[in-house]
Amino acid sequence: MPAFRCPWDIHRWAESKFSGRKPLALLLTHGHFDHVGALPNLFEESDIPVFAHPLESPYLQGKSKYPPPDVTAGGGFMSLLAPFYPRGPIDLGERLRPLPSDGSVPYVDDWKWIHTPGHTDGHISLLRASDRVLVAGDAFCTTKQESVLAIASQSAELHGPPAYYTSAWDAAKASVNKLAGLKPQTIAAGHGAPMSGPEVPKALDLLAMQFDEIARPKGRKRAA
Repeated sequence: MPAFRCPWDIHRWAESKFSGRKPLALLLTHGHFDHVGALPNLFEESDIPVFAHPLESPYLQGKSKYPPPDVTAGGGFMSLLAPFYPRGPIDLGERLRPLPSDGSVPYVDDWKWIHTPGHTDGHISLLRASDRVLVAGDAFCTTKQESVLAIASQSAELHGPPAYYTSAWDAAKASVNKLAGLKPQTIAAGHGAPMSGPEVPKALDLLAMQFDEIARPKGRKRAA
């Protein structure tokens, strides 16, 4: 999965892969600014529906801002910058559609969506069953997102979700456990480089087993 710097990167990549065919829909793992910022420009090219979990609707229909970031979570320079990140909401209007309740993904038969809350209440991940490809969104990262040096190096290693914008740590832990149980062979997260190969399931199992030590910020207690 390439690193897109602007909406036009997305256009060029799609054109190169799909020979000028127009997209039928967009799928959102969640509605944080770094996952929806390209939408206005993409809509200039195609008036298409956007599918998301119903729990994301308030943030995508202009009704609610996301909770403020926790600058004390995770440490690092990126956490200190978090108060300056936009919290929305955006308003997708009639374009916004709820994902089917049966876990199917519109227009693509081989993919399923999985509810993976924690980072946000309505966060989802996507799994292609035929080759165990997992699009994890921000359920976890393959870089330490709080660290500028880690982001710059893009050395692939598993970490928890971006700490400063994760709202429910027990749910985030349960979601990582759920995804580890799927035994993906290739993973693409919203932050960090893709990872593929026989070591991926083992690495995800380790993150699930040691989530409290690796991912959960200090002082964020587990529910009783």
